[in-house]
Amino acid sequence: MNPSDASNLGKSYLRETKWQRSSEVIGGLSSEVAEVADDIDRLITLDMNRRGVIRILYDAAREKTGKPLVFAAADMIAKAVTPGSVVLVATGWPDRPWITPSIGELDGPPGAALLARSMHDALGAVPVFLVEEQLVPAMRATARAAGFAVLNTDEAIAAASSPAPLHAASVIGFPTTASEAVTRSERLLSDLDPKAVVAVEKGSANEKGVIHNARGMDTTSTMAKVDELVNSATAADIPTLGIGDGGNEVGMGLISDVIRRHIKYGDVCACPCGAGIAPHIGTDLLVTSTVSNWGAYGTAACLSVLTCDPDVLHTPTTELRTLREAADAGLIDGNTGYVTPGADGLSASTHAAMITILRQIVTNSLSPKGLATQKR
Repeated sequence: MNPSDASNLGKSYLRETKWQRSSEVIGGLSSEVAEVADDIDRLITLDMNRRGVIRILYDAAREKTGKPLVFAAADMIAKAVTPGSVVLVATGWPDRPWITPSIGELDGPPGAALLARSMHDALGAVPVFLVEEQLVPAMRATARAAGFAVLNTDEAIAAASSPAPLHAASVIGFPTTASEAVTRSERLLSDLDPKAVVAVEKGSANEKGVIHNARGMDTTSTMAKVDELVNSATAADIPTLGIGDGGNEVGMGLISDVIRRHIKYGDVCACPCGAGIAPHIGTDLLVTSTVSNWGAYGTAACLSVLTCDPDVLHTPTTELRTLREAADAGLIDGNTGYVTPGADGLSASTHAAMITILRQIVTNSLSPKGLATQKR
């Protein structure tokens, strides 16, 4: 992509500053952006942890969407979000609930926090994170590591119009019972008027209302019922995005038929419900990736391309800091069970390397010389 193409592309979203957006939008997907988005899609779906499911999930989601997944997600977000508006970001997975619901996994919160940072930096979004009550402290630590001042919701919204910059977000608990989740969802939509709902690595119920982990085990009682928020947002015409890696997450209802046929426990789970892990409810768009965090990073990378700003995507240094702080707050690698700054069996250095490569892809797409300006 030459500089003039990048400039024209950026004008579809941005005018005088990156938070003063034109009402124009991209009417179609240019070949240049398609190539970059395809590269990002391919990178974040490398089966590096050898789970053997990502190609099945990606191919099904790509067929459903008809375009690169990260482009579809970034484009939807960029068209929906306005400066100072709220984006609800649900994440958090109680990972060993048969022992205690206070143990959460590292895949999800870092991706949610850093995608939220990108939406804030590029579009002026005010992120409000939704997690289980017992995971609120860990999510606060993760959001702070991503660069946010963590305030109450009213204060975070007020910070968006502060005469001196303050980059703020809010973290609130979300109910684990469906009836309370319905009530809370309606209140959040009424009080905050969010412009988008994003879920990163969040459990979703099957047709019997049961939420499972990837091992086919019932984790319903300890999981926040974000499906109810998706239902409420859909009814209110608020765009919804799901990001997942296993077939049991919010958003995967879009491809539930494929999950039932081709993913282990998709049709018949290991719990008494016997109805499989395939979610019953879908989101408007779905991003699948080898690690859910990577789906969030890929979306952020494509948002960097669409807004012509490589620094909309965070740096490897920020990645390492966020993983470390999340682990120090007690989140575990869901594969190994260790409290260590890795996710899904991959080391922190591997995740940082993913960001290095994504940033180079973005930079090369915006500059013929491919020279990155590394912000630390």
